[in-house]
Amino acid sequence: MDLSVLKTVLGLTEGPSFAVVAGRLALCSPEAQALGLADGQEARSVLAETMLPGLGEEAAVSALFLHDRIWTLRAVPFADSILCSLRPGSQIAPPPNEATLLHVAGSIRQALHDLNTALDGLAADPPAGGQSEHNAALAMRSVYRLRRTAGDLELFARLRSGTFQPSRRRWELVSATDRFCLETAELLRSGGLDLSWKLPEREFTALVDWPLTAALLRELLLNAAAHAADGEIRLELSRPGEHRASFTVRNRSKGGKPAQISFYRYAQEERADLEGGLGLGVSLVSQGAACLGGTLMLSMEENGETAAVLSIALEDKDKSQNRSPVQVPELSQDEGLTAFSPILPPELYGPDNL
Repeated sequence: MDLSVLKTVLGLTEGPSFAVVAGRLALCSPEAQALGLADGQEARSVLAETMLPGLGEEAAVSALFLHDRIWTLRAVPFADSILCSLRPGSQIAPPPNEATLLHVAGSIRQALHDLNTALDGLAADPPAGGQSEHNAALAMRSVYRLRRTAGDLELFARLRSGTFQPSRRRWELVSATDRFCLETAELLRSGGLDLSWKLPEREFTALVDWPLTAALLRELLLNAAAHAADGEIRLELSRPGEHRASFTVRNRSKGGKPAQISFYRYAQEERADLEGGLGLGVSLVSQGAACLGGTLMLSMEENGETAAVLSIALEDKDKSQNRSPVQVPELSQDEGLTAFSPILPPELYGPDNL
């Protein structure tokens, strides 16, 4: 294609931009050049930790570390090239503060409120009947929610203090993610939500702490499910580098362009006094990502789509000398019921379903 056409298209992009043609950078804008990018550079040397889409594929959004900061890279296939634009990324790394505690307290209060409502209903209703069964299920779901919050607090404290040591073993990561998605999709479907996923065609193995990784993914999926405008959530696994894997969770947020508060799992409403702090869920994922040698980044698009990108390091040899005395439980149906208890219907927690 005539490079003048690419230059015209890139000229419509604000901020640093460039094209990838035949594996090399081309038409780097002045803003991109200021970041050290130059025409003729091998794309792989600059985008070593980034997955570019193939020709004919959909646009890809990923995190890029460049010039000592995080950028959001949007790569769009165009004819026989790839058009790339950069904008400052959203690194969610503010420390937990009073807002975190308020979100946790709100979650506990909501669970206790449901529990009290269920117990009052059981005391007032006849011993048998549909309403009694509903109240019993509501009470049981509240117990699951309290158990989940307690587990999150313990794991968060261990991650923050550094006492949690990853327990890595060799996993076939594509197969493990597929099994995780199959079980999670079944649970979310019962709540009227649809989970789809995209995996690499080729299997790859690495030493990872999969139980912790799965726990972090459930946190991100819960956040996305709680705020999905159309009830659809997408998860994609990619391998942007030999020693890194990325999980991207996407959803279309309610109310157009999402605000950061939409990722606060424990927020009941937008409150000015909670601005600037993270809920326990996202704080936990951020700490867990660091524990796994990775990062957590949010990309918020103008069209209302939000992407949470969790990256983890892939090890060839187990470098850990110690094991944490408390590990994340292996993936199980019961673990899924606990993880998604804030959004699943009470009926799933009836005695016949447990």
